[in-house]
This record gives sequence, structure tokens and C-alpha cells, in this order.
Amino acid sequence: MTMIIVDEIKYAKVAVDLPLLPSTKDEDIYYYSVPNEIKNEIKSGTIVHIPFGKQEVNGYVIEVLTSKISELIDKDIHIKPVYDIICKNPVWDEKYLELARWISKYYFTNIGTVLSFSANTEVLNHYSHEVKLIKEKDLLDDLNNDQLFIINKLLQSKKKCLSYKFLMQKSRFSKARFYQLINQLQNKDILKKQIKKTIYKKTKKDHEILFKLKPASVKTKNIIMNKEQENAFNNIYDSIQKNEYKTFLLHGVTGSGKTEIYLNLINETLKKNKTVIYLVPEIYLVPQIYERLSNRFKSEEIIIWHSSLGKGERLTYWDKLQKNEVKIVLGARSAILAPIKNLGLIVIDEAHESSYKQASPMPRYNAIKVAQKRGEIEKCPVVLGTATPNVDEYFECTTKETILNLPKRIEDIPMPTVHIVDLREEYPKSEKNIISNVLKSSITEALKKKEQIILLLNRRGYSSTAFCRACGYIQYCKNCSVPLVYHKNRGSMTCHHCGFEKAVNLHSLVCPECKSPHFKFTGLGTQQLEEEIKMTFQNAKAIRVDSDQLRKKDEYLKLWEEFSSGKADILIGTQIVAKGIDLPNVTVVGVISADSMLNFPDYVSGEKAFQLLTQISGRAGRGDKPGNVFIQTYQAENPLFSYVTAHNFKAFYQSEIKHRQDFKYPPFTMLIRLVFQSYSEKDCINYANHTLTLLSNIAKEEKLIPEKECSFLGPAPCFFTKLHGKYRQHILCKISNKEIKNQIFHKYFELSTKNDKVEVIIDIDSINLL
Repeated sequence: MTMIIVDEIKYAKVAVDLPLLPSTKDEDIYYYSVPNEIKNEIKSGTIVHIPFGKQEVNGYVIEVLTSKISELIDKDIHIKPVYDIICKNPVWDEKYLELARWISKYYFTNIGTVLSFSANTEVLNHYSHEVKLIKEKDLLDDLNNDQLFIINKLLQSKKKCLSYKFLMQKSRFSKARFYQLINQLQNKDILKKQIKKTIYKKTKKDHEILFKLKPASVKTKNIIMNKEQENAFNNIYDSIQKNEYKTFLLHGVTGSGKTEIYLNLINETLKKNKTVIYLVPEIYLVPQIYERLSNRFKSEEIIIWHSSLGKGERLTYWDKLQKNEVKIVLGARSAILAPIKNLGLIVIDEAHESSYKQASPMPRYNAIKVAQKRGEIEKCPVVLGTATPNVDEYFECTTKETILNLPKRIEDIPMPTVHIVDLREEYPKSEKNIISNVLKSSITEALKKKEQIILLLNRRGYSSTAFCRACGYIQYCKNCSVPLVYHKNRGSMTCHHCGFEKAVNLHSLVCPECKSPHFKFTGLGTQQLEEEIKMTFQNAKAIRVDSDQLRKKDEYLKLWEEFSSGKADILIGTQIVAKGIDLPNVTVVGVISADSMLNFPDYVSGEKAFQLLTQISGRAGRGDKPGNVFIQTYQAENPLFSYVTAHNFKAFYQSEIKHRQDFKYPPFTMLIRLVFQSYSEKDCINYANHTLTLLSNIAKEEKLIPEKECSFLGPAPCFFTKLHGKYRQHILCKISNKEIKNQIFHKYFELSTKNDKVEVIIDIDSINLL
């Protein structure tokens, strides 16, 4: 084998999406030489085909550099060649690559994993390579035998065109040699490489999209904003005009007209020939927002981006993004990673929602933090809209003076009256009614007036626990440390975590432990509430919305249209019903069991309870009819309810921020949670203890001040001690800033040894301690 030595070579820094160890360094970037034949085509942001160990994989070019061979030898870098380019035009621009690098570093995730979020397998498989013979005369001149082999195969083809796959199967060459020959023949203008888009044949399943998007049939007039809206708009508009990054917290009570501000800002952004990302917390909220957007802007320039896209939809939208035909990307969390260019505005609606934080798989990013970094890179404003801000975000925006308040509803519509119903006083001890007398009376009155009602119960299923009154046995999931939930419509007990199901025969139901017939279902779920409401209000039409109901494609839209058109009188559901419902005919809201929100061992449980109660309260009285909210509880003295009844976020914030400061929780520290999972409880505990010792030793060696710069809590069993058959332990790391975070975890990744029996999840800025 002859080695050709040149003074300088072009090489590419390439990332791959493979399960590699997380790192804070450049260890997930690999160096590849660029063959002369494609050196003018390869650029940062292109996708390439490369050898990786014994595999062939797609890689993402992060940077293209030129270096002397001697420099690479000094660095002890073993160079393999890039085989070929998957798509000629760069998929990501430099700004997007900068964002991907930041996500990789901040969340300890391989950059290849980050990039694969926007270019997934379906998209990459959309492209195939073929070669076409373009010159047939004088083919024997200056060709070697290997090159002639390729030419002869092409001459035997009717269309003088063959796929890479076919040619490789017929040839005896190594992969590296094959790609070299193809590139050499192209450089001689004998054949032409073509990237072909696979024709995708839609199946029946592909037509079953998540929901049917209907552009608005009638264009509505722009609404004139009030003074508070104008003030908020002007502040953000100023940053749009200056191409300036700022995070604005648009803090407006429910029904204060935040969406109208978004639409006006989007309009100004598009006038500058810039693009927009608009995030909503849940996919099912997309149709309502899409209708509002298509009312004002061209529907063909709006795309929907979320994890449940069908293959056909994903490929269509991908092509439009690559052709710069998209002006607005609308979607849930993952839309913040859409590879849209020339960004001028990012809107995050209902910014308090925890669904903006990805729990699994990697990268476990927070879409709000990523949006802020993307806004900083793109030099564009980020708008966080909510009636109930997260304490962290409110604290941060307070220090930067970027809070824009909308203290009242549009047209001065009054806020609803919130009533706390003390169930200890409401019922005689012998009664066990689901609906209190005062709520029942209000529902009856509303139905007489042809008004609508929303009832919230944040627990799906029929009954939450199967319990033996004779021996105390509770039926748990065999894989998880949680009780099975009875679903009457399916005739089974189900685990809401792993999906395990156990059939139930009500006629022969006995305790599995003591065989007693006193094995009963206790606890209330949305199915049982629906049954009770239909029995109590027989002349009313009640519908239920929860994740059980939304398993079918397009189901939410059907239920939404049924309720919004007035065909249904009562809407029953989980926390889904607290979001995105803006109907003037809803006058009564009932929270059936507020206590279930109050007792979680999580530092954000109070915040989440306040947010949910405030949001569901805000569904009532949005028109010219007054609204009434009834919150049923056995803990009426809880101070949280006084903040909700007074619609007083600031009082809640002052109480909560003091609690956070006293116990050193965010925003006063960074919270990093390490979760250990294993099928062996002993291995799980041992490795968690080993990790705590390692972290403590690192802190001592780095001379970090305990309690002030870093502290470690645990290891301890997680609230859900077992999920999907795996035992779980966790360690909480409270760290003063990101520099110390990197200081500790640089060393941790360097010194830690992998245990194949224990999975370790590192959750940066954790908001879930369960």
C-alpha cells in the first residue's frame, strides 16, 4: 500500500450520536481527514458518512480546519477519512452549532445527540446516493482497473445510473476505497454524484396525524390593545428593532390579552424578514394557537414541530426549513431546537409549565434556558408569558428589571370569586359525596342559565388504590413501587408508570393476600367523577378530558370543539383543563380535591399547587358573566389558599422566595440531581454511596467551602423507590454557580468508573425530586 504524504491536509471535527460517556471537554468530537475530491463541498453544519470503530455512521461536521500532518502527529490523532457527504447544503448554520455546543457543555450531553434532535433517522434515511454516467467517450483514457470496474457496471445499466448500495454490493472494494473511486471519477467529469430524496409513500397510518390543522376561514380584525398591553408591546418591540437580546417576563393575569401582544410582536418581526419560534407547553394546545396565527399570517409559512409528527409531516417540514420557506415554527418543547434560520423572536407561552423541562431521553434540557441562550446568540428577544411565573424566572427578571405587568383583564372584566370549601364542615361524617353542596348548587344554577362548568380532578382512572379492609394489603405494581389504579372502562388495574395491567373480575374479587372478600377500590379518579356527574345532572352533557381519552389521534380537538361550541355543558379532566381554555360561557369551576396537590416531598410542590389553582380559576368568568371557583379541601387553613383567593402572586412569591433562601434552593443555588437506577437494590445503594464519597473528596481537593459553595444531600431512596423494575436512589447537589458545577463535574467524569449494572442520570437544574 502506497502512502501519499502532503504537507497540509483538510480535516473535519465530527460529532456522532452514539451512547458515549458524558463529558465537559471535547472528547465527543472526532477528527476525520477530508479527501481532496470533496474538500470544496464539506462545510460546518453538513452531515457526512464516516467509519466509526467497526460501524459506519452519520456524523455532524462541527468545524473544518487545515493542519500540517506534523501537528496532528504531535497531538497523537489517528485520522480516518470521511466517506461522503449526506446532504450538500449545511443543515445547521454557525449560530445553531454554537447553541448545540452550549447545550452539550451545560447539560453534559454529547453534541451529536443534541444535533440528532433536529436531524433524526427518518430525515437522514430520506436521502440516498446514486451516481450517473455523464461521459461515455474515451473512457479508457487514464483510468485504472478499479475505476473501470465502476464504469462497466454503469454502462450495463439502462439509465447509466446506479445507487451506491448496489455498486458496493457488486464490488470487492473496502468502503474507504469505494468512496475514493467515486470521488475520483466525479473529479474527472466522468460521472456525477446525485443525492436523491426517497419518494415517501404515505400509508393509512401516516394520514392519522395528531390533529387536523385548519387555517382560519375568516380573517378577523386586529384588536386594539389597552395601555398596559401597549406598554408591554413597546418595550419588546424596541428590542426587536435593535436586534437586541433580552428576556422579558410578560406577567399578566389570566385573560389579560397576552396572546394579542404575541401576535402584534410576530407581525413586526415578520416585517423585518425575520423568523419566529412560538412554544406552547403541550402538543394539544397547538390547534387553537395555529388558528389564531393563520388568522393573521400565511398558513403556508407556519409549520408545526413536535415529537409526535408523522413521517410524512416531518419530511415535509424538514424540506421547507432547508429551503427557508418557513416564517413561524409553532410547537411544544422540542420546537426550540428546530433548525430555523434568521431568528428574530422567541415566544414561550405558559412559561411556568414543567413540561418545558425534558426528563428523558438526553439531552435533559430546559427549553426556557435553551431559548434564552438561543436568543443571546441570535440577538433577539425572548418573551415568557404567564399568569403564574416560576419563582426562579421571576427572581431573575426582577434583578434585570424586565418584568412587564398586565394587572387586569381586557375590557376590565373582573377576576372570578374564589371560594374555599372546607369539607370538614360541608359534610356530616356519615356522608361521602364527591361534590360539595355549595358546588352542586352552583352547577345546577349555571346549567339553568345555559352556562358551562369545568371540574378539575388531577387523578385519572376510576379509583386510585385497591385496598383490603381485612388485612390492609394494597395491590402494587409488580415493576414499580406505586399502587395500581383501577380503570373501570377497561376492567383492569393499571400502572401509570410502566403500563403493567392486571385484569379484574368484580364478581370474584378477593384479596390476593388473605382471600378476604373485603377487597375494595378506594380513592377518586376522573372516571368515577364523570360517572357521578352524569348520575347527578342527568339532563346535562358531560365530557371527560385526560390522557386516557387522548390516546386516539385528533381526540382532543373533537372534545374541544364539542365543549367550545356549547354542545357539552360540563368538562371534567385532569390538569389538561387548566390550560388554553378561553371561553366566555364558562362561569363555574370546581376543584374536587385540592389536597392531592399539597403533600408532595418536593421543594416546588407549593409553587406548582399555586400555579395550577390560579390557572384553573382563571378559566371562569372570561366574558360578561361573573365567574365563581370552588376549591374543595380538608386543609382550608393552608396559607396557600389565601394567596389564590386574593389572586395575589406577589404575596405568594415573597413567602416562597424566603423559604428558598432559607433552605438554599434555586434561585439561590444550582440544583443538580443524580439518580441511580438498577435491577439490583444492593448495587444501586452501593454505587450511590461510592459516588457521594467521590463527590465529597473532589470538593475537598478543590478546596470548596461546604454549605456555601457546594453541599450534597443523600444518597436516599427516591420518592418512587422502584420504577420499571429498577430500584432508585438519588443525590442532590446544591452548587453556588455554574463555574463550580464545571469544576466538580470535570473531575467527576475524569475519576468516575462506569458500573454496567447501574444507570446514572444527571439532571441539571432539576425541578422534579420524585
